[in-house]
Amino acid sequence: MSVNFLHPSMIGRGAAQAKPSSGRAGPRRPGTDSIDWHAARRAGRACCCLARPAVIAVIPPAQGRPHPTDLLLCGHHYRVSRQRLAGAGATVVDLDGVPVADGAWPPTRAGG
Repeated sequence: MSVNFLHPSMIGRGAAQAKPSSGRAGPRRPGTDSIDWHAARRAGRACCCLARPAVIAVIPPAQGRPHPTDLLLCGHHYRVSRQRLAGAGATVVDLDGVPVADGAWPPTRAGG
């Protein structure tokens, strides 16, 4: 089985952290600096199920977890989890780095 997504704990251990390419990503969002964009875009499945990922939810640090946590979620699991993610203060972006505002899915892009 080939590995096409690195767990966030592996970022920085010999793996270069890819940044969103200019023109594809929206404005920088809080917490998105830790995302390995190249690996996230290549991921064959979400963290929650066998479906392809649709969004990346970055959950901020909390008591007992001193670091942010990135989750690749499919569209279905994002929709059913969006209230809990909002309650946790998560930043949610699509795989191009475009913010998913107010739980809107798919996200609305400016100019199109």
